[in-house]
Amino acid sequence: VDPWQLIDKFGADTLRWYLLAVSPPWVPTRFDEDGIREVASRFFGTLINVYSFFVMYANIDKLNPAALNIPVKDRPEIDRWIISRLNTLIKQVNENMPEYELTKIVRSIGAFLIDEVSNWHVRRSRERFWSNEFDTDKKSAYLTLYEVLLALSKLMAPFAPFISEDIYLNLTGGKALESVHFEAYPEVNEALIDSELEERMGLVITLVS
Repeated sequence: VDPWQLIDKFGADTLRWYLLAVSPPWVPTRFDEDGIREVASRFFGTLINVYSFFVMYANIDKLNPAALNIPVKDRPEIDRWIISRLNTLIKQVNENMPEYELTKIVRSIGAFLIDEVSNWHVRRSRERFWSNEFDTDKKSAYLTLYEVLLALSKLMAPFAPFISEDIYLNLTGGKALESVHFEAYPEVNEALIDSELEERMGLVITLVS
């Protein structure tokens, strides 16, 4: 397999993510180009769609989410839930990093983005972004999705360095560090983890599924 042909076709980030996600490095696996194609559409396609959705409506509303200041405890339940899930993910990633459990890490990031951010939080928050009322509910939706995307860009940076850099620089608008790779790696905020809320929302998601 010529890696440069695959990089030209799918991008370096996609190839890196596929090789980490398909199996642990010490486990033999049959290389499958269709697997790279699935990573490109399912994970990176979802990431780009969620990010584009956020940017499009933020631009329409001429909004700078970083300027908003709404404590997590004052946000709607679905926002508190995704922030809790984000911090649980950060905790899991930081526990797996010292053990070099990179496959577990990228798979958990992928599941969080696809199943929880895109298929649940964004889908059930669309009308909040469409609302003509620029109230606390709408501001909370913007701020929460902004925080999730910014945290994901930092979590993904070691594994998908190029798209992480683009998302980080665009979200921060030059008002943060010069690169996502200069940022400290995210650390868990235990105070924002609500295990009971996660369990209850998980039950709802299972029932809906």
